[in-house]
Amino acid sequence: MNPAVVLIVLFLVLVLTGLPIAFSFAVCSLIFLLVGMDANFTILISRTFGGLDAFALMAVPFFIYAGDIMKEGGLSRSLISVADRIVGKLKGGMGHVCILACCFFGAISGSSAATVAAIGGIMIPEMQKRGYEKRYAVALASAAGFLGIMIPPSVPLIIYGLNAQVSVADLFLGSVIPGLIMTAVFMLVNHKFVGKYSNETVGEAVAVASEKTEKQKSVIPALLMPVLILGGIYSGICTPTEAGAVAVFYGVLVSAFYYKSLKLKQFLDITTGSAATSAVILVIIGFASVFGWIMTTEQLPTLLRDSVTSVTQNKYVILLILNIFYLILGTFMETITAIVITTPLFLPLVLAVGVDPIHFGIMQQTNLCVGLITPPMALNLLIASKIANIKIEKVITPLIPFLITAIVVVFIVTYVPVLSTWLPSILK
Repeated sequence: MNPAVVLIVLFLVLVLTGLPIAFSFAVCSLIFLLVGMDANFTILISRTFGGLDAFALMAVPFFIYAGDIMKEGGLSRSLISVADRIVGKLKGGMGHVCILACCFFGAISGSSAATVAAIGGIMIPEMQKRGYEKRYAVALASAAGFLGIMIPPSVPLIIYGLNAQVSVADLFLGSVIPGLIMTAVFMLVNHKFVGKYSNETVGEAVAVASEKTEKQKSVIPALLMPVLILGGIYSGICTPTEAGAVAVFYGVLVSAFYYKSLKLKQFLDITTGSAATSAVILVIIGFASVFGWIMTTEQLPTLLRDSVTSVTQNKYVILLILNIFYLILGTFMETITAIVITTPLFLPLVLAVGVDPIHFGIMQQTNLCVGLITPPMALNLLIASKIANIKIEKVITPLIPFLITAIVVVFIVTYVPVLSTWLPSILK
């Protein structure tokens, strides 16, 4: 048995014992370095630091910080107000508002959890007031929440870009069309099923909790934020990391001085919370980089590539196998961890059969998004259920149409690569 396979088994055993993922990476890597490679302890330290020593990685805390500022600073209510104006009076208007607001919020935050908390925290109670069953409101907000990473910027795509040595800006461009497709199909699902779970009147005015904000404050500053972020990246004016810093600075200015909803104590609390969230992610990435280095040194990716291609070199069959693998993996492993572990393993394989690395990154992320609403992991579902104070099992039935639709989009993205590669190719 390849020693790297033993490493993976050891990692899974440690995770199942309840040891935090970051420390599971560290412990099994250290054991392998000392016993399997007879290496010095200092390699763990140097490789961990090396995994974090990347300018592009600074975008992660910046976008998390920007999302938290938006969530607490009043900008999310303005985005909901804009969505309300666009789709609020259609059939299932409140559901459409929630989905579209998640799409807008995703163009700023880069975080699925932040999107569910920010938009779902407002929209779930409002949907209930408008006659939506609580379980349906939670299901819709959970599903729409992962548009927070389907729509660029996206923290998982930043992590993939660093691991795959692919341009993060190209990955952001590649995720635009799949993200918009997912937004559209979720709105179609809501249009079809809303009558089963709601007595909302078609054409009813559905001004949400932001109506006072809408009357008193312009929504233009909130709309300018995604323009600044994405426009700056795609025009080449700034890198994704610099765009994240601009988002934080702009979010603080608008929240504190325009909307006047951000107080000093609140700002300090947001800063502390964002720092803690970022630290957890970065610790995982640092220790996982050691784990990945060991797998590469032991040639596990090469072994995997040769083993699979000896059985079949059919690109479509290999992509089908990877889809099934990622759909299962996402149900019990956090998105960033899954990306850090599997990218070094599978990237040589997909490159060998002619898959574009940008296409693979978008396919990988779309697959893992489904895991955000699929128990037992189901991070989005956990957050939305906590907001509404409802048991997850009650949400499963209304969630199924969104889940099935998301899986259909996964296969569309997988087998129509032009959806992911067209924008990066024409804007280069």
